[in-house]
Amino acid sequence: RDCVTTLGAPGKMGSIKERQLHVLEGKDAGCSTFVIHKEDHTLGNILRYLISKNPDTEFCGYSIHHPSDEKVHLRIQTYPNAKQDCQAVLKTSLDLLSDICDHMIDTFEKAPVPEQSESKMDVEAGSSDKPLRQLLR
Repeated sequence: RDCVTTLGAPGKMGSIKERQLHVLEGKDAGCSTFVIHKEDHTLGNILRYLISKNPDTEFCGYSIHHPSDEKVHLRIQTYPNAKQDCQAVLKTSLDLLSDICDHMIDTFEKAPVPEQSESKMDVEAGSSDKPLRQLLR
């Protein structure tokens, strides 16, 4: 059944069709399917991996029902005696993914720039002098 629960503040997101994420709840809080709109295997696979590493997770898998469908169906099931429910496991994994991305950006920005000829640098760098973090936000 469709549920209006989201990971953000309830009641501030509009209708389900406007949301980036909605929940298809299972029989209890330890078993849920999250539908993430406008995403593909890139996010689905990394979330599946991070969620599977959580000690409270009994099962995690994802599917994309059709290649032209931009929805990731992420299924999470936690152990009966788990400290976290499915939404908490997903939020923890999203926070961890955000930390990983921040670390990668910091490492990239601190890395020494290899010396290249000016013409090659102009082509590769483009016209933007903004740091990578600003370009990605």
